[in-house]
Amino acid sequence: MQFGTILIIFALVATLFSGWQYFSLIQLANPRKNGKPKQPVNNPQSYKLARSGFYAMAALVSAASILLMYLLLSHQFQVEYVYRYSSRSLPLGYLVSTFWAGQEGSFLLWALLIALMGLIFTKTARQFEAVAMLVVNVVQGFFLLILIKASPFALLPQTPADGAGLNPLLQDPWMVIHPPMLFIGYAAVTFPFALAVAALARRAYKEFIAQALPWTLFASLTLGAGIIIGGYWAYKVLGWGGYWGWDPVENSSLIPWLTVLALLHGLLVQKITGSLVKTNFFLSIVTFVLVIYATFLTRSGVLADFSVHSFQDLGINLYLILFMLASLGIGFGMFFRRRQEIKAPPIKFNELNRESIILASLFVFAVSAVLTFLGTSSPIFTGLVGNPAQVDISFYNKVHLPIGILMALILGFAPFLRWRNRHDQLLKQLFPSLMLTVFSSALVIFLGMRDPMLILFVATACFAFWSNLIVFFTMLRISWVTTGAPLSHIGVGMLLAAIVISSYFEQNERVVLQRDVAQQVMNYQMTYEGFTSAENGKDIVNININSSGSSYLAHPRFYYSGYNQSLMREPDVRANFLYDLYISPLEHRKGEQADHGSHLRLTKGEKQRVGDYEVYFVGFEMANHGEPGMVRVGAHLEISDGTDTYKVVPGVIYGQNRQEAEAGQFPLKNRGENATASVSLHGLNADEKMIELHFEGLGTDGQSAETAPDQLLLEVSRKPFMSVLWLGSILIMAGSLIAFKRRLDEQKQAAQAQFPKEAPRKDKAKAAV
Repeated sequence: MQFGTILIIFALVATLFSGWQYFSLIQLANPRKNGKPKQPVNNPQSYKLARSGFYAMAALVSAASILLMYLLLSHQFQVEYVYRYSSRSLPLGYLVSTFWAGQEGSFLLWALLIALMGLIFTKTARQFEAVAMLVVNVVQGFFLLILIKASPFALLPQTPADGAGLNPLLQDPWMVIHPPMLFIGYAAVTFPFALAVAALARRAYKEFIAQALPWTLFASLTLGAGIIIGGYWAYKVLGWGGYWGWDPVENSSLIPWLTVLALLHGLLVQKITGSLVKTNFFLSIVTFVLVIYATFLTRSGVLADFSVHSFQDLGINLYLILFMLASLGIGFGMFFRRRQEIKAPPIKFNELNRESIILASLFVFAVSAVLTFLGTSSPIFTGLVGNPAQVDISFYNKVHLPIGILMALILGFAPFLRWRNRHDQLLKQLFPSLMLTVFSSALVIFLGMRDPMLILFVATACFAFWSNLIVFFTMLRISWVTTGAPLSHIGVGMLLAAIVISSYFEQNERVVLQRDVAQQVMNYQMTYEGFTSAENGKDIVNININSSGSSYLAHPRFYYSGYNQSLMREPDVRANFLYDLYISPLEHRKGEQADHGSHLRLTKGEKQRVGDYEVYFVGFEMANHGEPGMVRVGAHLEISDGTDTYKVVPGVIYGQNRQEAEAGQFPLKNRGENATASVSLHGLNADEKMIELHFEGLGTDGQSAETAPDQLLLEVSRKPFMSVLWLGSILIMAGSLIAFKRRLDEQKQAAQAQFPKEAPRKDKAKAAV
């Protein structure tokens, strides 16, 4: 047995010991007689043992993490995980990121983050420590069991000379930041869940909020940052021109973020008015369950036919299902047991005040989460009654259009409402933002927007922006610490407006550039000047861009990846305040003899002609490929010669350490009985349901076509307001960070008021059950 696995096993033993000690403390503190709990008892020794067990677990998980990093950095390719995700040629930064490039490493990162956060939590949980830390130990125990089942320390039968390397798409600086940020958010969600269970167990329904609010804010901040960074990464690197594709794996992170945001707003209402107590307990539990569900979706293989981001099944489905069931049982079992005891003042829905408007925002978050959940889970639900099917991307856009309008309206009104029904001056306060909204809407109409719903969407987004901008400057005069909420909401208004404006006014043009020949594209003169080889193998395309007397060299990348066995593309993005110029290479046609029309780019449901044949792309087909861990991704084509139609399925076979292209054959018309042509899959984009095909053998009677010039096929886009979209995203995170600091300060002040003189650690155990 490998030393790393031994560390994980001992960590599991330590967390079980800690959990047992905390469970014993709960039993000692609450021995039931006639159904009534007795007063807590003082047992400092048991607390010391429980904490020591958790500290030991944290140390062992940290040691296992350090060991895995050492194995990666020192190229220990006898370890399967090191072989599969790293190589000697990787730079240090990317080598570090291979820690979380695979499932096993990312589970270890998740366990490490829970352990480190737990060290902080034990010092702040106070009266909730015993029950909450029991829950944290149970959660950690599941992760450690998974790491024993799917160990990152498993050995290969022989030691390879080099590793398989890291997927070129992941060889980007954002790979160092994006996954850890998401996993920090996932780990942070554990603690509102643990606090909710502890508060329900102790009947401390009001005290729960002081502890839960900072953790909820931290989870919303880190989850949101991870999602936004992922969108920026996709936009800048992946080359399909977008930042959010409603991919099931993308959605699986979005859904718990939406429920965390709903919980955050519910906790704010409870803090001020005492309302929404049951709702907040419910959201604390369901958010954690949704995080585990997201893990099940992405790592169980159930979405393998519907998402290119889905991980390979490691045989941990049963563990994840049991994990979800245990979380549901622990959380909702306690919730339904206590629900009749929880008393809170009712919300007056017939009154317009800040309480009712925040409740409305909570409802909007919940509806968005439910609809996204249903769409994302559709392959599972439809698979229960027939063939699995995925909803179209248009579903998400259609349902979120009215949701976005409602959210923006709420954000526009909320800053001027009070917690009680006092809004005599509301219209007067709203007047400046309403006038600015009318001006902004008129400007959008003047620029050419004609769709009434989109105009309404932009108008409400501008209303949210102007209202919160006015309030932001008002609160800034009081204290910058109070500006977190309006600053975040300014960012939301900017983000919503930019989403619609950028897509509505976007200009796209496909163009073929001939080597060293200037060509007019939109308002630019573009000249393709050839390729420059790069040391990392990602060849650089040189395109001279000239506009209004100024010029620069654009450097998109276009190269063949041996890892993926396909052509890879990275765009060049020139960011300006008003718009981005987005240049994505599609195809390089070398100046050599080749068959005419030998390349095609198709989206699902599209037909195009190549030579004398019509090619129709029906859709993707995915299936296991004999060997364990091998899957074939194929493109179902119908190729017609005018008389007969042939089903052809070229594909790519993916395995743990290799990818192989597999061409499809079809007969040639009027070329003899055995004459055939072949078609291979040179690239695919599951988000856009797009494929790239290469045909061979279509030349006329075996004669080659004339020599063609060196050409480059590009997609050029002007995307307006993208800088506003990213600036809005940054402001959302900046406002959340300010709000987080404010809640931490409030928590510290409350703790100092409750415990004016800190007692030694062992004495604090008296109040910790």
